[in-house]
Amino acid sequence: MEKLLRLLRSPNDHSSRRVENQKMVMYVLAVGFIGALTLALMKINPWQMVILGFVFLAGLWLAIRGHTSLARWGSLIAALGLISSLMISNYGIRDTAVLGLMVVLISAGLIAGRRGTLIIGGVILLLIAAMSFLETRGIIVNPFSRYNFFADYLVVGLSIALVAILQWLLINQLYENIIKANRELAERELIEEKLRDAENRYRNLVERIPAVVYVAEPGINGKWHYISPQITAITGFTPHEWQSDSQFWFDQMHPDDRGINMELETHELKDGSMPRLEYRLKTKDGRYIWIYDEGLFFIDSQNQALVQGFMLDITARKMAEEQLKERITDLDAIRGVSEALVVKTDLKNLIEHTGDQIRATFSVSSLFIALMDTASNLIYFPYYYDENRPVEQDTPLKFGKGMTSSVMKTKRPLLINENWIEVSAKHGAIYYDNNPAKSSLTVPLLIGDHAIGAISMQDMEIEHAFTENDVRLLSTIAANLAVAIENTRLQESLKRELTIQEKLVAQLELKNAELERFTYTASHDLKSPLITIRGFLGYLEQDARIGNFERLHSDVKRISEATEKMHILLNELLELSRVGRVINEPQTLPFQEIVQEALKRVEGQLQARQVQVKVGSELPEVFGDAERLIEVIQNLVDNACKFMGEQKTPAIEIGAQKQAGENIFYVKDNGVGIHQKFHEKVFGLFDKLDPNTSGTGIGLALVKRIVEVHGGRVWIESNGVGEGATFYFTLSENPPPQ
Repeated sequence: MEKLLRLLRSPNDHSSRRVENQKMVMYVLAVGFIGALTLALMKINPWQMVILGFVFLAGLWLAIRGHTSLARWGSLIAALGLISSLMISNYGIRDTAVLGLMVVLISAGLIAGRRGTLIIGGVILLLIAAMSFLETRGIIVNPFSRYNFFADYLVVGLSIALVAILQWLLINQLYENIIKANRELAERELIEEKLRDAENRYRNLVERIPAVVYVAEPGINGKWHYISPQITAITGFTPHEWQSDSQFWFDQMHPDDRGINMELETHELKDGSMPRLEYRLKTKDGRYIWIYDEGLFFIDSQNQALVQGFMLDITARKMAEEQLKERITDLDAIRGVSEALVVKTDLKNLIEHTGDQIRATFSVSSLFIALMDTASNLIYFPYYYDENRPVEQDTPLKFGKGMTSSVMKTKRPLLINENWIEVSAKHGAIYYDNNPAKSSLTVPLLIGDHAIGAISMQDMEIEHAFTENDVRLLSTIAANLAVAIENTRLQESLKRELTIQEKLVAQLELKNAELERFTYTASHDLKSPLITIRGFLGYLEQDARIGNFERLHSDVKRISEATEKMHILLNELLELSRVGRVINEPQTLPFQEIVQEALKRVEGQLQARQVQVKVGSELPEVFGDAERLIEVIQNLVDNACKFMGEQKTPAIEIGAQKQAGENIFYVKDNGVGIHQKFHEKVFGLFDKLDPNTSGTGIGLALVKRIVEVHGGRVWIESNGVGEGATFYFTLSENPPPQ
């Protein structure tokens, strides 16, 4: 209420009333001036009307200058005086000037209000009363004095009084109405001020919070009634741009998000609610940001469906969630690779499984894993996939050439996401086809500060296919793979060492067995000729003493045969001991030549038994000691001749065949054959299956020793007695790796 009274009494209100009063005074004086001038022109009391006109004009000038009271009262009094003089000088109460009194009274009400009505009304009544007194006493005389009675003045006075009273009542009512209107206006202004304050507080709140507040009609074509200025900070678009186009919001939404969001909104609107939406919104600079949108559906006073809601920029949260998902994916990928690295102990399987895991993790179709052989300084590609197809990279790459070598030298990842041909050429890339990559990522395989290889993946279709996160992830996988490769190599090296040790132990055991047999031979086979020699030396002495020269000659022959047998046995033992120690310089030579030389040496045995020998064509080359390899064929052919049995058409076949990349040679006969239980025994030292055959039993042992010294193996196949036998052995074409 106090505020209302302040509004009613406010300086602005008084000032406004003064201005209005000033205008009213000026309007009334202007009308009076025009009226007086008109009467003067009509020659009705012209001089008096001119004087009255000048009075009104002077009052108008004073009102314009701000002297409103002087102009008001001066004009009223001057007008009364002039009208009174006209009434006195002309026809008194019956003069037309009496109407001027009514005009002045009304003018007083207009320009002076209730007070003016009372004052001017009282003055007019006094003027009429004075004129009535003066005229009835004969002091004032006019042509109508004999017709003017007191009753006439009384009627005029009462009429003027009645008009004054009615005018006062009217002005008073108007004044009260004005007061009431001002009060209502003040109250309305107070309410409006409160509304403005509330609106300002609401607007300040809306414009200060980080969310974008909006009021809009639901649906694709819904009109936006309001959207807070924060929309400019978030999207770059102004509220005017947003509100001027009803489809603006829908057009800025990411195409992939439009369908599902409109479907959700339509479904929720059936229940009179709005869904909580998350979608991507295009900004003015062309970027996409993530928006969280939540609204409240309501019907306004005009029965219009509206949505009031807010939007938040959740791009940072979405990026964090995406990074978290990527991190989880990365950890899963690393875990999968790590599990494989733990489980896989075979280098080939390890690389194969890891390559498949990397292709699946990064969804790439082209990937290779390169490993360097430090002995040969060559880079091999045990895993190579191009366009989802495995590629056989049989030809290694010399270290120093290609982008792989560049990465291994720098020991840093190399990411190429654009201008691939130009950038990769600076790193020495080698192109094998007409379809170069658009993007690539290559990371080194490091053990400490030493690069043992690299992993490289390529995208043939798009640029910027790989990110810095991909660099970190692939580098982590490469570090784990490098350690696993090194461990696998160490394990394989250890296995090889253990295999070599086992082989050496087996060989040592075999040597011990041979030594035992050698001891037995030395004590038995060598002892037997000595006993024979000693015995026949005694017979020789007896025969010489008694002169039996015929038996003497027989004794000498038996002694000579025993010494010859001992000589042969010692030579073969010496030959066997030299295998693997004293050998000729190995070389690569045609196996055909070895066979021909061996057949020349056993030509006598072959002709004596009439054995037909068939040698295969296109025999491969072998690497080894020519003389020792000739001995292998010579002993096998000689052994075959010995065990032909009663075969009427004895035959021997010599040839070679390729199996699993390995050359397998064979000497096949159609002789008596060997029972399966003796397949291993025949290669033993001094083991003779038929004691009646010639020889010492060292030949096949010598064959086995020579083949094994050359890195091969030897075995026998025979279906049984009478089915013939085939001796197989392997030899390499190339020198053994150092």
